[in-house]
Amino acid sequence: MIQSLTAAETPTSVTVGDRVWVNIPKTGYVGVGEVIGERRRADEFHFATQTGHQSLLDLIEHDDYPQLYRHTGMKDDESAEFVVPVRWLYTVSRTDAFSEVGLFGNQNTVCKPITPKWSHTVGRLQQAWRLDE
Repeated sequence: MIQSLTAAETPTSVTVGDRVWVNIPKTGYVGVGEVIGERRRADEFHFATQTGHQSLLDLIEHDDYPQLYRHTGMKDDESAEFVVPVRWLYTVSRTDAFSEVGLFGNQNTVCKPITPKWSHTVGRLQQAWRLDE
């Protein structure tokens, strides 16, 4: 069983301290991180850089993330895209993604798995990436 969340619910369901495991559908798992801050609208998210604070939209290419620009400046949070800051604990390139038969997979943006298959998946990722939990 899976508790599925829609894209609109995603940001409110992820809280500081949560662990996030990133799976690219039909590719594999590429990272694990810890949520380190509250959700923010993508068009209001800023980073501290060597040249000062810059917005997320200043740092990315429009063509790479067009969904982040769709509702820029609109007051309606229902239509806005949200992001959460993550401290990455381990990442691999897309070409080095970890995948094998029997791992948990889901097409939702975020889900909170409650199936035994999820425990197996986390255990295999910890082994493959040599992570201590």
